[in-house]
Amino acid sequence: MLTIRKPMRKTLWHIDVDEVLHPDDKSVIDSLNLIPGFKSFLNKTVGNIREAYCNVEAAGDGWLITQQSSPELYGRLQEACRVLNVCDIPRFNSEWFYMPSSYSSGNDNFRIIITSGAIDLLDEPEQMFFLGHELGHKICGHKPYQMLLESLYLPMADIANVKIWSTIIKVPMLNWYRKSDFSADRIGLLCCQDINAALRTMIKRAGLPKKCYNDINIKAFLKQAQDFDDKYSGSMNKMAKELSLRSSAFPWMVHRAAELVKWYQSGEYQRIIKQN
Repeated sequence: MLTIRKPMRKTLWHIDVDEVLHPDDKSVIDSLNLIPGFKSFLNKTVGNIREAYCNVEAAGDGWLITQQSSPELYGRLQEACRVLNVCDIPRFNSEWFYMPSSYSSGNDNFRIIITSGAIDLLDEPEQMFFLGHELGHKICGHKPYQMLLESLYLPMADIANVKIWSTIIKVPMLNWYRKSDFSADRIGLLCCQDINAALRTMIKRAGLPKKCYNDINIKAFLKQAQDFDDKYSGSMNKMAKELSLRSSAFPWMVHRAAELVKWYQSGEYQRIIKQN
């Protein structure tokens, strides 16, 4: 009996970030980068505080994934870094939470945190999408600005003078924070190099019961996304949708799936893969 080997994922030696950024993400990043010294200020002040906070939390209440402690999981991070041509492998933690999820912290001392649910419920290509998504935030230059927003929810932000300033910038920054996931999803797809794996990850993250994992219907999920846009396009429904989206910390999964498929079908994904 022959063993069929999966083709090795292609290493992407050069990803032009400007070509990957979602337009709504790029416009904000470009504007913030025009402010002289702003990014450097974030890295040296807000970044240091946020990184220190996350490092203490991860060290005291998380499982550090290394070549020695969890070689298989660490190997997946190494593979994700190889595919995306990331030379500095970030620190890697897991935490106990059964929703399949991940997030990242820091910029100079970048760290990826993945939940126990993501480890148990996602297969290798799906985990690669998650890891690529988090590496994507670093590649796209999101981390200094994400740390700024995240720091506004730390206890120190309740100081009167800080609270007045933070209230002003939270709404526009939260709007950008959600849009930054669209760009990171594109990097996640470039990492796993399997659009079906990326969409399966989103379906599981959206709430598919484990008993249904053997019968995942991607077409039905994409139809849900299309029906959502069609049904809630009227003036009142559109207003309700926008207000609901603005109250969410992250983009809704059907919205993320629709945006990723739109980019994939544009031919940009295939062009980047072919040119590397």
